[in-house]
Formats: sequence, C-alpha cells, structure tokens
Amino acid sequence: MPFNKTILATVLLSIFSLSGCNSGGNDSTTDSVVSTKTITVIDGTLENAQICVDLNDNNQCDKSDEILPQLTDKAGKVEVSVDDAKHSLIAQIIAGQTKDSDEITPVTHSYSMITDANQSVITPFTTLAKVDPQALSEIEEILGLTKQELLGDLSTLPAACILARSITPVMTNDIVNVAHYKDTMTKIVSFILDAQNDDPTLSQLTNKRIIVSNGKAEAQPLIKNITDLLVGKTWFIASANSDENKDSDVGLLKFQDANHLEFTDSDGTESVIYTIDKDNNFVSTDSNNNIDTQKLVYVSSDLIISAMKAPDGTCDLFFWSTKNLKPKQSLPVTASQFVGKTWYMLDNSNNDTKELTVFGLTFNPNNSLTIIEQSESSEGFNTGSWSIKNNVLTTKITDDNKTYVNTNIVLAQTSDFIVIKGIETSDNSNDPRISFNVLFSDNVRPMSILKQLGSIQGDTSSSGEVTTHVNVANHKEIAELSIDKSPFNVENPDAHSLTMAIKNGQVTYYNSMFNDDGTYYVMGYNPNQAGNDFYAYGPLKVTVIGGRIKDKNLDFTHAPIFHAVAKD
Repeated sequence: MPFNKTILATVLLSIFSLSGCNSGGNDSTTDSVVSTKTITVIDGTLENAQICVDLNDNNQCDKSDEILPQLTDKAGKVEVSVDDAKHSLIAQIIAGQTKDSDEITPVTHSYSMITDANQSVITPFTTLAKVDPQALSEIEEILGLTKQELLGDLSTLPAACILARSITPVMTNDIVNVAHYKDTMTKIVSFILDAQNDDPTLSQLTNKRIIVSNGKAEAQPLIKNITDLLVGKTWFIASANSDENKDSDVGLLKFQDANHLEFTDSDGTESVIYTIDKDNNFVSTDSNNNIDTQKLVYVSSDLIISAMKAPDGTCDLFFWSTKNLKPKQSLPVTASQFVGKTWYMLDNSNNDTKELTVFGLTFNPNNSLTIIEQSESSEGFNTGSWSIKNNVLTTKITDDNKTYVNTNIVLAQTSDFIVIKGIETSDNSNDPRISFNVLFSDNVRPMSILKQLGSIQGDTSSSGEVTTHVNVANHKEIAELSIDKSPFNVENPDAHSLTMAIKNGQVTYYNSMFNDDGTYYVMGYNPNQAGNDFYAYGPLKVTVIGGRIKDKNLDFTHAPIFHAVAKD
C-alpha cells in the first residue's frame, strides 16, 4: 500500500506520546477547524437526498454545477462547506432512494427543491420564495404566518407542515414547475383552513396529506408505521412468479398481534411467528425454523408489493391486497379505462428471467397494443392487440413468431393501479401460465420499485459489487480509506491492509473482501503525502453485515485530524 507503514507509525507514535499533554512545538495535535454549514431538507425530513450547488444561479442543476458526494442523514441534515453555502442549493429527491419520514418506503417520484444562498433549510416554501414569491406571500397572508416562519423549521407549525407535504406530489425536477399549480395549492390551503376552524390544532390531519382529485381536495392517510398497517388486518397474498403459482395458491395472512399471524393456503392454516425490521422494511416469518424474509418495496392502505431474494439471485415479487385475490369473477372493467392510455407493469412472470423490467402497455384506439420497455428506449418493440369482453381483458402479443394470449381478470382497482390475474397460453405450449400483476397509471412507481429491487439483489449477493458514499467534507485531501477490525491496525496499515480508493465521492468494493461481519474501523488519508508533515483522519466506527458496510454514508466531517512531523 502506498501509505508507508513506518512513516504512519512514526506519526501516530508522536500523536499518542502527546495525547493529553499541553506541550508546544511542531509535534502537536491539530484540532479540526471545519468551516461548514448544516442544511436541513424538509418535507417530512428527507434522508438520502442529494445536494447540488447551483454555481451558475439558474435555479436548476446542470453540467456546470457541483453535485456533492454527501447525502442527507436520517434527520434530513447535511454538512456543506461555507463556500458552497454562498450559492443557492438544490435538494434532489430521488425516487427509490430518498426516504421521507412521512412514509414507510422511499419516495416514488423524483423532484427538486431549492433554497437561496446562506439559508439553513430547503423546503417547498424556500422553493416558492425563489420561483414564485407572490404565491408565498399569499400563503403567508392566508395562514397568518410570517415569511421568516415559512422559510425556517416547520416542525412547530402544523398548517405549514401539512401544506408542505401536500405540495411535493406536484413538484418535479423542473423547479419552476411548481408555480403552475397555484389552483391546486389554493384548494389545499382552503381545505387546511376549514379543518383548522373545526380544530385549531389540526390533530385530525397530523398523519394525512391533502390531495386534489377530480378538482376536489381530500385528506389521504399517510402510512408511517408497518405495525399499524399489518396488526389486526387481513391480507391476501400471491406471487407474481408463474412458476411459483403452479405449486401454491393465493394465501391469506391474518396478523393477530405484533408477533403472531395465521397463514392459510390450499394446504391448510398454520400459526407463524413474525418480526418487523422497521428501519429496513423487512417482514420475516419463522415457520418450523424455516425463516423467510420479504422487503416491502411499495405500500398503500390497500396494496403492498414485497420482494424476497430467490436462490438464483433474482427477486420474487409478491402482491398483498385487502381485496380477495381469488374471486369467482372479475370486477367490472370497461374499455374507457384503457383506450388511449398507457399502463405500466413490472415483468417478473418467468423464473428464467434474470432481470426485472418495467414495461409500458399503450392501448391504442384501434385495439392495437404497443409495448415499450422503460429502461431502454421509448420505441415500441412489440405489437399486439387488446379487447375487453364480459369484464375480461385479453391481450395478444407476437414475439419471435410466437403468439401469446393473456386473459386477465381484474381483482382490485383504484385510479392509480389495477391488480390483475392472468392466464397465458402460447402457440407451442399446452401448459397455461398463471400470474398476478399490477398495472400502474404512471411509470414512476414501478421504476422506484425496480430501483429498490436492484439494491436488494446487491445486498446479499455472495460476490456482489457494493458502493458506499464518502463525505470528506473540507478534508479534500482524503483520497483513500483503510479499514480493519482493530483500531490499532487501521491506524498502522501495511501491504496486507484492506484499502479502498475514493472516486466521485464514493468507494466501490466487493463484499467478498470482508471475511467476517461485525465492527470495523475506517481511516481516511492521502496515500501520496509529501514532505515531513503527515495527516490521518478518523477512525470512524462502522458495522459490516453480509459483506457490506451498513452505513450508507461514511462522514468525515467531524473526524479527528491527526498531524505530526516526522523527525529525520
């Protein structure tokens, strides 16, 4: 390793010999003087949001701007340099990555918010202050709040909190776009005022978001807690995998309390112990010492989508619904729900398929069907036909000179999604395939799910590549990390030490590099230091589980800085 062990050992011996001493001279410990500013990103608090420094002050993040390597923490906070804070800062909320404290799962659509230079928070209101100050003034007047209150910490302002979380669904990465939704914001504010007249504390809206549907504002419950979603509830569950459905029927999950459930399928009823990992959205069941773990990747009050790691490294999808997934007949369905529209679905119907894909299905007025793979291009690569008769949606798709016919019945539906059960037959097979799926009215939710599934596959891969963000803060000279289970060894690295080079604000490594799980220590340094002055930063204490560093962001902002002068 290029960071010479003898030199570093000399440096650290000098440090340790001076520890606790009030001696002068060159062999002294230098305290960290970090010129940073704390920024908080708020809708609810937003974790793993990305910060862009708007260097050219054009209210958008483009190639001439700087994207910071550090992400926001669980409290929505991030340290930025004082120099960066002299510019407007843009918070990029990323679907499938950024976690909103108002929700269980990561956000399902991407959007951006902005704040002016030298401010401490980034919120929907700081965004309005930049792109539509008149709209912000109107909100101040109607809610009886000052501009200073709206541009600060919203935690003590119930009306402002509710309005902020209700505005973000209409925000996009085009920051100025929010100014086009004045009518929507007006209806949301009026709804909040009416509720405030009945209850000045707005307690009835504490865990709700106001949405505007068909021109009318209404309160929509927020789902903040998995336990509240499950305990005392009954869910039907089915696999999206057609091979799985050959061996199992629709199951029924009755969550009796916080630790016990009953599972019923064609084989009978079984009492099962289960646990919930609230931090990672895992639900694990223990049946006769056979433990299955599913990660919840999409959650609503009447639909859950979960994923379980399969032995071949892929993910099996499961759909949970409060509606019966094995009815005798389809719910009513009409052509008007499909004609001229595009619905989006995740493809997980074939166990031989290694990669999950999002497809868009456009139901053309002439009854032709265009299929578009969202992850590649916008051009349809397959064509077919569709029809509806007796509440059954039938699609015919020709691919590689084979025709596949899917007859689908509707099991549950809202304006946002349709749960279907399909039976597929083909020219050269007498073995029909049964599958369950969800059609979404937009592509942002299935794309968000797809992103989460990719992280699940990477989490437990036996030889997978893993990426961890590194925030060097003002210690720009840090270019490499040393990691070891011993704090002494990490401070005295040698040719056999584990090291990782930092590139573009992150380190990439194979999880096979770690022989054991547990606590490790990380030092940051510049492996190419010249002269007699030497520096090391840390150590940071981290946890390794399943071959990957559990911490999503290695933050050296407040890491101790050791400085010593080597003696000739």
